Amino acid sequence: MDRIATENRELTLGQVIAPGLDPVLADLVTEALLLAGLPVAHGGHGPGVHLVPNGGAIALRWLASPRLEDAATAGGGQNPAATARQLVADALENALAELLPAFDLDAERTDAPARTTVRGSAARPDTGPTPPPSDPAAPPPVHPGVRAEIVTAVRRSAALAGLPVATRPGGAGITLNDCDAAGLADLGWNPSPRLAAPDLTTAVQDAMRHALGIALRATGLDLSWHRPSGRPAQLRAHGPA
Repeated sequence: MDRIATENRELTLGQVIAPGLDPVLADLVTEALLLAGLPVAHGGHGPGVHLVPNGGAIALRWLASPRLEDAATAGGGQNPAATARQLVADALENALAELLPAFDLDAERTDAPARTTVRGSAARPDTGPTPPPSDPAAPPPVHPGVRAEIVTAVRRSAALAGLPVATRPGGAGITLNDCDAAGLADLGWNPSPRLAAPDLTTAVQDAMRHALGIALRATGLDLSWHRPSGRPAQLRAHGPA
């Protein structure tokens, strides 16, 4: 594939592939990341997933926002921002190890150093039929019943972590669903609208919701898990911590 289409731009492989990366494997990894709705860090400049050569494999590192990355290195890295940055990176890299195997990528979390490594791919995944350009039935990414201060708090924490918030129905990123009369938000994740295979969509959403609970709490959001009777578990955002 010479060019990978994204929702708002076209990303050439030359922008992603660093010297030493297997171009075929890098192509497959990059495609999977974009289908999952995750940003790719071009040339190691975040936010997003940075692809790093690791022998014949590719190591994946999550880069948070430049603001958090810079704050984490201040004073020799001995500060609360460094802890927050590590929690964000660990959460997102764990999510990568959880979701990438659904795309037939041989990904695992390694201990030394702690990061997610992709060693190969069984085959290019079948992502399902191409969806229509827009789905008029898709719910809004931010439900009008969610309180404005909670929306602001979620967006602020997501920006620090380097995570996108969905901006249109069906768009990729964090979604805020109405979950109770108090105007709290149940946080979810939309992959790219190009990902139409239900099993892949579920794998991505499950992995990302697990990551959001840690990453957004680390960047200042008050979150809690709720399990209403007879309904799926909710990741509720209450506002600033």
